[in-house]
Amino acid sequence: MDLDPVKAGVTLNAPVEHAFKTFVERIGDWWPRAYTFSQDDLAQIVIEHRAGGRWYEVDQRGRRLDWGEVRVFEPQSRLILSWAVSASRGQEPFDHASEVEVRFKSLGPRQTRVDLEHRDFARHGPGAETIRRGMASAEGWPYILREYAEAASPTARAALSA
Repeated sequence: MDLDPVKAGVTLNAPVEHAFKTFVERIGDWWPRAYTFSQDDLAQIVIEHRAGGRWYEVDQRGRRLDWGEVRVFEPQSRLILSWAVSASRGQEPFDHASEVEVRFKSLGPRQTRVDLEHRDFARHGPGAETIRRGMASAEGWPYILREYAEAASPTARAALSA
């Protein structure tokens, strides 16, 4: 079973402050609705701005559905989020969650490198390989980061890499 971390990245034509803010504060604008629990009933997605917080979605009825914990919150630098979404796309206990680290590195006043690593899949138990395979596929993190890149630097084509 291949449970190596999944790595993906994107170079944005945007300053690091904008890149971080778009990821954290505008996640509901760019995250694919089909990749939420609520789908077309989605109202918002929230990443709380503190370690020990949560990241979650809220549906149109006001129901909150947790995606995981915010483990590290370092503005303009780094996020570590737990991924408490099961292979069957349901909520999972936080102690079974894998981990997503997102790093933001300024490459100059108008360019930012964003690197993502999704790791610790074995914590999901029997569905671990399915989750890893899905997130490593073209429809996983590469697609999600492409959507993010379009939101973060809409006037320029971002360079996506694995």
